[in-house]
Amino acid sequence: MGIVRKYFGGLKVGHAGTLDSTASGLLVILAGQATRLCEYVMSLPKTYRVAIQFGAETDSADYSGEIVSNKGYDALDVKALYDSLYGFEGWRLQTPPPVSAVKIDGVPAYKLARAGKNPDMKAREVFFRKIDVITPYDNTTGILELEVRCSRGTYIRSLAQDLGKITGCGAYVKSLVRSAIGTFTLDAAESPDAEDFTPVSLTELAKNYTRIHVGAKDAKSFTNGMSILLGNALRTHKGIALLKNELCVDGNEFIGFGKYVGYDYVQPVITVPK
Repeated sequence: MGIVRKYFGGLKVGHAGTLDSTASGLLVILAGQATRLCEYVMSLPKTYRVAIQFGAETDSADYSGEIVSNKGYDALDVKALYDSLYGFEGWRLQTPPPVSAVKIDGVPAYKLARAGKNPDMKAREVFFRKIDVITPYDNTTGILELEVRCSRGTYIRSLAQDLGKITGCGAYVKSLVRSAIGTFTLDAAESPDAEDFTPVSLTELAKNYTRIHVGAKDAKSFTNGMSILLGNALRTHKGIALLKNELCVDGNEFIGFGKYVGYDYVQPVITVPK
């Protein structure tokens, strides 16, 4: 963050979602007025590449924790494992791991867990868009590699734990890489060691959302805080991000988000100049 802040000459800088300390991969950084869109960027779907180790469980649900169960994987039913993957796709309830940043009465759960307490983790709704096998299950190592496309707030460590329960032998995350956030990919990302950066435009960000493109008159109204008629949109586009009762409004000089008012109007929530 310090490198990026220095590059942008002291502009306000923020990131849109952290990674577990044991994970690596893509981080979206916002600068200037774009930092006001942090919540919307955090809402973008995520893609992860994960290697899951079957046959044991750890207290953190990844390789960094202490092993609390070691049943081995000799009895694992590979067909049942593969069949179970389809059952995760779509909306489902997931319980975050105790060693996580989820707050319990204002205190991060991991602090409670590391203090020897047993935080009461509540299940919450998450969305798995797709789960693909990257590398088939290896019965000599007990490792399966997956690509997981999911919503904000999804814990891949919890997915590993759930698969461990289904197979009956336990499982934990051996390695985890976040390879994409919406349409932004790790392959196209800038290295933190780079001497120069090429910022991504807000127009590219807008492509992630279901959005309308508006003309000059509606653009002026929307940026002045007035609701606009959906039927006046010049173009409409379907996006991949999951927004509740909101859509993106894309103008020639700004990107904004608004709430639906009935079935006909969009009321401004936020606008940021491009």
